[in-house]
This record gives sequence, C-alpha cells and structure tokens, in this order.
Amino acid sequence: MPQRLKQEVRERLLTAAAAVFAEQGFEKARLTDVAERAGTSSSNIYKYVADKEALFYEIVTPALAGRLLRLLRARVRELRSIGNWLQADASGSERAGALLSFWIEQRLVVLILLRGADGTRYAHVRKLMIREMVRLASGYLTDKGGEQALTPLMGFMLERTFTRTLDTIADTLSEYSDAPSIQSAISLFWRYQLAGLQSLLDPDALGGDRQAFTGPDQSSE
Repeated sequence: MPQRLKQEVRERLLTAAAAVFAEQGFEKARLTDVAERAGTSSSNIYKYVADKEALFYEIVTPALAGRLLRLLRARVRELRSIGNWLQADASGSERAGALLSFWIEQRLVVLILLRGADGTRYAHVRKLMIREMVRLASGYLTDKGGEQALTPLMGFMLERTFTRTLDTIADTLSEYSDAPSIQSAISLFWRYQLAGLQSLLDPDALGGDRQAFTGPDQSSE
C-alpha cells in the first residue's frame, strides 16, 4: 500500500509539472506552482526529484524529442512524392496522421519543445525543426527549379513560413486539449498551409508564375 501511494504522488507531480512547464516554460516555472497543482508541498517534491531540472528531464526525454524530429522529417520528405499537396493531410497521408497522433498523445511535451525548453538541453529543438523544414523544402525547390530557384528572398520566406508553422501548432495545442478539437484545428491549418506551400515551392503545378517568387528581374534595368 505505501508503495502504491508513493507512485500515485509521483504521477501527480509529473502530470502537474508537465502542465506548468508547457504553460510557463522551464525558466519561469516554479516548483511551488507544481506542488500547488499536484496538491502537495514543495518540500515533498524533493523526495522524488533532486531539483526543477531533474523534474523537467523526467518529462521531456531524448526518446520523445527524437521521435518528434523523425516524424517531422518523414512528413516533410513525403511531400516530394505527392502531386497534389492538398491530399497530404492526416486523412490522406499516413505520415501526416502519425505526426498528428504524436502531437495529440504527447501534447504537453510537444508544447514544451516548441516554446518552453529555453534553459535546458532541448532549447535547440525548435530551431532544429525549423532548419530541417527549410532544408527539406529547399531540396524540393532545387529539384524542381534548379539552384537558381533558391534565392535569398526564398530562403527568408521559407524560414519565416516554418517559424509561423510551429507557432500555429503550439497555439493550437495550447488552446485545445481534446483530440477532436486538435484534429479539426490542424486540418483547417493544413488546408491553408499546404495550398500555400505548393504555390510557393511548385507554382507550375498550380498554373502559377515562378518568377513571382524569385524577386525582381534586374535584367530589364
């Protein structure tokens, strides 16, 4: 019985800490906030973990961070082989579905990695995600239009686009906690984002004008 009670307290602490880290970020989170949410005392936390950092690493693990990155890479790579990107949402893409399922199942961990990991060994994960999306999108772009298609202007737009992508995902996971609402919100976002990305990276597929994305034609000066 005592051991079962100890495990119950530990689980309450981890659940409370995950919520506090997701809401406030590691640097601003306080153990007093965790204790209050868990219904225990601050001193009791130290029976289970050495400090705030140790508590954080009980929640955000290398396995979870690595899985997030692998699922993201697989999802972006898949876009190279899909003709109509509007079909690449969770209903039409197994990899998109797997990524969305991970976001839902590990909602608080993903939120922490997206905007609450400053001051920890995972502070680089957000920038790495953006860099990976830019890298894979740039590869798609040069496959379609050659090296000249990857202009400084295009590089800037890709970096800003994917930065806002992560912000939107984080906002969604912060606003909604139930699976149906998250699925509906992400579905709406992907409908908008995928059409925009295909227009940006492969305008020929939509009857667009690639020159519109390569900057002004200086040869006419």
